[in-house]
Amino acid sequence: MLAVPGVAMAQVSSLLLPPATSSGDVYDRGHNVSVTERARPEYDALGVRVGSFIVNPQLTSSVGYSDNVFNDNGNKRSDVYASLEPYVNLASDWSVHQFRLTGAADLRRYATQSLRDQNAWNVQATGRVDVTSALNVRLDGQLDRTYESPFSSDVVANLTRPSRYRRSFVGTRTTYDAGRSRVIATLDRTSYDFSSIRFGDGSVRDQGYRDRTSYSGTTTYELGFSPSLSVYARAEADRNNYDVDRAFGAPNRDSNGYRAVVGSNFDIAGVARGTIGVGYSYRHFDARETYRNTQGLSVEARADWFPSELTSVGILLQRRLVDVDLTNIGTSWENRIRVTLDHELLYNLILRFGGEVGQRDYPERDVSTDIYRAELSSRYQMTRWLGLEANIGYGSSRPSQDGLGRPFDELRGAVSVRVRR
Repeated sequence: MLAVPGVAMAQVSSLLLPPATSSGDVYDRGHNVSVTERARPEYDALGVRVGSFIVNPQLTSSVGYSDNVFNDNGNKRSDVYASLEPYVNLASDWSVHQFRLTGAADLRRYATQSLRDQNAWNVQATGRVDVTSALNVRLDGQLDRTYESPFSSDVVANLTRPSRYRRSFVGTRTTYDAGRSRVIATLDRTSYDFSSIRFGDGSVRDQGYRDRTSYSGTTTYELGFSPSLSVYARAEADRNNYDVDRAFGAPNRDSNGYRAVVGSNFDIAGVARGTIGVGYSYRHFDARETYRNTQGLSVEARADWFPSELTSVGILLQRRLVDVDLTNIGTSWENRIRVTLDHELLYNLILRFGGEVGQRDYPERDVSTDIYRAELSSRYQMTRWLGLEANIGYGSSRPSQDGLGRPFDELRGAVSVRVRR
């Protein structure tokens, strides 16, 4: 709901790779434009000019319903809620270099189950320095208060009060383009500070044992073979340092992680674009006597298919090793398949269907959790400044043991009004 409409990119007529973005490996070379990316000048927000900056404010008001607000089939309660989501984006309008500052919040109130109320917020600043036409350096900083999803691998679902944490992030990204090749290097630091949680049985748990600081770095080399095809290789490393030495009688999960990936990016005009990567992941724990070192094959595959100008289909296949914070468990394999379909029913009315099937495997205890989700939504932009949205979704979690939480099903829906400038 906070997304800004995309702008169609010019066709790439040489082997030169497209600009890098924060989302990871780039496979959009401007040969295709999806339904949600297509420019709609008559409905684009114009913003307010302040000197050499453009300010885009936005406010979204929603009314929603959940038939299982505690995500617990044994304590199933339904409720309605109202939310306000203010958002502002300030971006430079310079010919070189760039600066961007954003702020957002999600203020949610339930009619009867006030323990589920949320006050989430996010502040982010990004600056890019164009050292030369081929070399740029980007700096990012972010501070937010986030509420964990019941589908997270780190938290059991049946909580009376949602789990929340404060996160701070600083990072740098350096990109060097040299015609057919590109090198990207990143380095970042992230800290987490978790609040206490209350379970469905009334017990309260301090989550200080989850507080940690993580450091990570990546290096990616990409080589273009044609305007539509490139290959890449990436090396990743990270370090997790926990604040508490021991929790529940066991040592903390201080660890090092490593990953190597090779893959290919493609963007075939009028057909499809995507990336396919295969890698090997390894996580090594300092307390090897308590947590098993885990290693194995990882997969990252994303693709967008364009059957027509009015329809875009997205596919995601993923298998990755995740560092988790459950008792006596250090890692899990997160496997998922997601499919989305966007259709332009009218020029200013877009329908989306999404479905996902996932499984989290915990190799240390030979247990798992199955996840199923589906959602249907619509977005209607009435004018430049006024838009409407509606969505209905279903989610299900099926853990194989009680220690991972109890099974739950949730049907959720919302209607929203968005005002922007």
